Amino acid sequence: MEKPGSAMEIEWSQVSKAVDGIFQHWEAQSKNGSIKFLKFDPGSSYPVHHHPDRVEWLYVLSGRMIATIDSVEHDLAKGEYAAFPVNSNHSLRAGKDGALVLVVALNE
Repeated sequence: MEKPGSAMEIEWSQVSKAVDGIFQHWEAQSKNGSIKFLKFDPGSSYPVHHHPDRVEWLYVLSGRMIATIDSVEHDLAKGEYAAFPVNSNHSLRAGKDGALVLVVALNE
């Protein structure tokens, strides 16, 4: 059995047929929220959207991300995070080397 935090093979799936270059791996999903990893190819982006029922946090594990929250850009490096309040318009764009992020969402 793998120890928590040890390296293991991760299965990735495309986030959406409409979005290229972004892959997800779900760790947990429940009626209260979710935890997943997102892997971004260099320069890939997720379009502007909002969540009427949840708050999200994004933590950068590697690479760089531009998180735009209600039209304000935040340049995030490894070890930095962003919070997306309920109903905030937000989008994501990976830097030139791509990015790996952890996303935690809690339903209201």
